[in-house]
Amino acid sequence: MFDKIVLAAAPTSSAPQSTTPTTGGGDTGILTMIIWLVVIVAIFYFLLIFPQRRQKKSFENLMNNLKKGDTVVTIGGVIGKVTDIKSNTVKVRTGNTEMEVTKRAISSVIKSDGSDSSETKNNGDSKDIDQSEPKDPTEK
Repeated sequence: MFDKIVLAAAPTSSAPQSTTPTTGGGDTGILTMIIWLVVIVAIFYFLLIFPQRRQKKSFENLMNNLKKGDTVVTIGGVIGKVTDIKSNTVKVRTGNTEMEVTKRAISSVIKSDGSDSSETKNNGDSKDIDQSEPKDPTEK
């Protein structure tokens, strides 16, 4: 019974089939693969690595220009004035409270002590931050 199934699946042509390509250019496959590899690495560089380096430079510039009296925003949304700067931490005063946060927790500098303009100096964001009192949603 199985003999007929195996014979039915066998090829009927008697000509030998070659598994090697008929053209002599076997190196084009390797060259194409190398070109695609270079293209993918370039895409990763321009989409991931280059913007991350630029953001790191911007943050280092922000931390180097940070000084006492600057109004800053932390990553948690706390707005306050810088009162002291240490090697890895910054003391921020908000109202009657003074807290010490790491430099990495500073997301942006709203305005410096010496400038009257509210120009935003941050990591590329140009969002204005509203410092007014929060409004009561039940109030009209």
